[in-house]
Amino acid sequence: MTTVNNSPFELSKLTIDRSPQNKKTGFSAHLSNVTIFTLLATSLFFIGQNIFFTTLSSTSKTSPYIETDKIVSSEPDLKKTRNAPSEKQVSQSALDASGHVVARRIATVSSRVTGKLNLLNIEEGQRVSKFEILAELDDKQAEIAHQLAMAQLSAEQASYEEFALLFQQQNLRFDRNKLLAKQALISKQILEDSEFRNAQLAIQVRNKQALVHLAEQRVELALYQLNQHKIRAPFDGVVISKNAQVGELISAGSSGGGFIRTGVGTIVDMSSLEIEVEVGESYINRVYPGQKVVAKLDAYPQWKIKSEVVAVIPTADRQKASIKVRVKIFAVDPRILPDMGVKVSFMKSNDNSLKQVAAL
Repeated sequence: MTTVNNSPFELSKLTIDRSPQNKKTGFSAHLSNVTIFTLLATSLFFIGQNIFFTTLSSTSKTSPYIETDKIVSSEPDLKKTRNAPSEKQVSQSALDASGHVVARRIATVSSRVTGKLNLLNIEEGQRVSKFEILAELDDKQAEIAHQLAMAQLSAEQASYEEFALLFQQQNLRFDRNKLLAKQALISKQILEDSEFRNAQLAIQVRNKQALVHLAEQRVELALYQLNQHKIRAPFDGVVISKNAQVGELISAGSSGGGFIRTGVGTIVDMSSLEIEVEVGESYINRVYPGQKVVAKLDAYPQWKIKSEVVAVIPTADRQKASIKVRVKIFAVDPRILPDMGVKVSFMKSNDNSLKQVAAL
């Protein structure tokens, strides 16, 4: 049998437990909810930002109307579109190629004789005219040879004059003997001797006359050799190189590995400049003589020079598989120099391209 203890001390223990444990459990649950909400919001923010900026960057790259420094309107300019030429109208060249400026008249000036250089009158960039004296060699020996030839000519002329005088006297004597022989005042032998002497003097006179002519030719040869010691310009042009100095030996050709110069300088006729282009064999059918050409120097790319095809050289380079084309330059300008790089455009033979070239 169970006994119930109804003592007051036991009933006082039947109370509600309001300890701090309940409050601590509620606060932790609230903090965890806030943390989860914050993490979700942050994740959604980063996901939206990545999607938005990726789409914007791809749009800026693919759109043809967005520039780095300014935004261009997507609406096209109707006036510019109407006035802008099409690609067919802009491309008027049948072929584009590159080449170099070359000179048709270029000469390394030298002497026909060997001698020491005494005087040099040229510098790079100097303009010279035809027959102008560029340099002078030591001509002492040539001068002596010329004087010797002149002296020999004087001696031959004196001998010729002597025999001419004797022949004139013998002619008078022969005419007189013929009259005396007709009158039978002299013998026939005396007349024959006079005739023989007259013929002999005539031959001697012709011999002396030939010797005089030979002496004159020797004088001309000595004078020519003397003038060869003065080096002259063969044509009007510009000096592009100076190859010798005063005191050096100059000769027309090299000799045995010595220190002998073969020329004093190089002269170029600037009016003979033209363009030399190498065109591939596959494209040579687009080029023909008389074709209009627009040339642009690499040094002055904005300057369009009127030109024309002079000739297509009738031979091909087997290694390069190319053919040389000569292009004449109509402009004469100091900016055009030999060996400069140039780009050429061979124009088509339609009317529009010809008018465009004529307007340059």
